[in-house]
Amino acid sequence: MPTKTMRLAMAVAFALQFASFAPAIAADDAVNILQYALAHPTDNARLPTLPALGDSVPSSVKLEQPKGSRAFAYFYYAGQPIIVEMKTRSIVRIGG
Repeated sequence: MPTKTMRLAMAVAFALQFASFAPAIAADDAVNILQYALAHPTDNARLPTLPALGDSVPSSVKLEQPKGSRAFAYFYYAGQPIIVEMKTRSIVRIGG
């Protein structure tokens, strides 16, 4: 029977394996949105502060969502595309 330490180690190993797999899928989708955003620029959005990774985008910022994309959208700030996860409206990538 596994000890507490072994169970914890197995749980951590599983979590790390899953975590390394999940972002790879999201990163591929974000790259596709980035390519679309670069080909379809929009007017620059106005924000009170510079956008940073993980920031939540205010609802006043209009997001462009390519046809068929549910997970990600984008907007432009200072001439750069900003990729946003739709579920949380969090910035996941800045610039091309």
